[in-house]
Amino acid sequence: MSTPAEPRHLELTVFSSFRASHSLTGFEVPHYHLWKVEAEFSADWPLSSDRLIDLVFLQSTLDRIFSAVEGTHLNSVLSVSPTSENLTAWIWKRLTEELPDAPLSRVAVSLCDLSGKVSGRARLSR
Repeated sequence: MSTPAEPRHLELTVFSSFRASHSLTGFEVPHYHLWKVEAEFSADWPLSSDRLIDLVFLQSTLDRIFSAVEGTHLNSVLSVSPTSENLTAWIWKRLTEELPDAPLSRVAVSLCDLSGKVSGRARLSR
């Protein structure tokens, strides 16, 4: 009889969201979305300390990042077209700037209507 395999990897996901409008050039009129964000961090198990990253610190970092776009028209804030794909890359860049030593492994952005119904998602991972 074999023994169950021991875990070797831990993934920690934090969730956040913000509301902002956007439009795609020549395609849409400006409209609002709820953008739901997942940031995933990963490390080998067992950890060298009691946590991978402090969730309260991580949540406050995300809140600070999203305060720059909350309620804005993303076309005026981002230097690229405000697609879900580009927004995912923007969040990845901001997180790695704010937390250069954190083991970020994935960022996902879900495009939602204002009631929270998801219509699509972009994911970026290493």
